[in-house]
Amino acid sequence: MLDRFERQILKALQRNGRTSTQELSDAVGLSPSPCWRRVKRLEDEGYILRYAAILDRKKLGLNAFAHVQVSLIDHSEASIEAFQTFIEHEEQVLECASITGDFDFALKVAATDPEALEQFIMHKILRLGVVRTTTTTFILRQMKVSGALPIEV
Repeated sequence: MLDRFERQILKALQRNGRTSTQELSDAVGLSPSPCWRRVKRLEDEGYILRYAAILDRKKLGLNAFAHVQVSLIDHSEASIEAFQTFIEHEEQVLECASITGDFDFALKVAATDPEALEQFIMHKILRLGVVRTTTTTFILRQMKVSGALPIEV
């Protein structure tokens, strides 16, 4: 179970993963050494999985984002494994979730433009040999982008 200080530490690190130990300790009301030990414990116990930078997609030329729903041809172990292996290694796939309903998976995909997204779907996803159908919904505008999880303090 996490105490109030640990929840505050997690909340602060989600806002800025580069926060110094001193800044973090000031923010949560602990001295630096106990604060650092708590961060280390949160890392060791798997509460903090990794640190990452949030990049500006437009400056990187990624102007087309879409949700792609995917149905596999069957649910055999080989088909699922082939699809999962593809997803794990494909950088254009930002997110993948197994879902209920008419489709098996929902993907969030990034591309430079709509044509590049079409090429990705036609030449990579559909050519896997395990995908029956896809449905694509373009994201027109992202109004909220956050990887931060809600943490009650």
